[in-house]
Amino acid sequence: SYLPAPALTIVTITMAATIDAETRRKANLRVLQRIDSNIVDLAITATHVVLYEFNNDKRTWEKKNVEGSLFVTKRSDAPRFKVIVLNRSSTENLEVPITASFQLQVKEPYMIFRDSSATKAGAEEMIRGIWFHDGKERDQIASYLEQVVKSLVKIEEMERNQRGFKSGANEETARQDAGAALLSTLTLGANNGNKNNNQSASTANVAAAPNGPAATPARPAPSVSTHQNLVLDKKSLQLSLLSLIQDERFLDLIHAQYLKVVHTRAARQQQAPQQNNTEK
Repeated sequence: SYLPAPALTIVTITMAATIDAETRRKANLRVLQRIDSNIVDLAITATHVVLYEFNNDKRTWEKKNVEGSLFVTKRSDAPRFKVIVLNRSSTENLEVPITASFQLQVKEPYMIFRDSSATKAGAEEMIRGIWFHDGKERDQIASYLEQVVKSLVKIEEMERNQRGFKSGANEETARQDAGAALLSTLTLGANNGNKNNNQSASTANVAAAPNGPAATPARPAPSVSTHQNLVLDKKSLQLSLLSLIQDERFLDLIHAQYLKVVHTRAARQQQAPQQNNTEK
């Protein structure tokens, strides 16, 4: 007796269908790469779609001369994703770049989106709708695009945070450099003044004496020769002061100068009555 082998027949048909699908995919990829050489792969496709455009004046949808197969493509540069409809009605295909600002919604029977790429400068974004022959394909395309947009939004946020971190680091470096310049200039001035001042020893003692918990060691002071001729503008001075207010060496220097002024003023006040008595 003869027994048919239906399982083998099904497997053979499935393999043939898979091969045909892969062959079609490669053929479509080659066609799309002739349109855009930066396309590297196909993400998802729809068999047949028709493009509509919303007329704001008439408040109605108008069919455009674009219909054919839809492809969501992956690209080697920005934008990383692009929707392309290979137009069977004319040589003008629909190409829509997918970015983090891309907006879409599914509203039966369309997948509606705002297309800024087709909008003239200064005009409002076009509202377009794509009608799908297969509603399941529409839902799959919309879901995939929503995931792509979410990923692109996260990538942009990460890039902004990274740029903000670098910017903050650069600003902090600028504050530290400007602060070091100002500190070295003030230190140089204080040293020059102390050469002719008998209070240099007491000033040094005041600056060195801790009045509270040990401070966090500051980075070594830059060489005076590097900054002694530097003239700071207002912005640099502001950055310097913001940096120096956290520097124990700067606070010690300012405190020492403050004590010098107080002692000098007190000495003058004591000398004033003596001079008055001598004159009498």
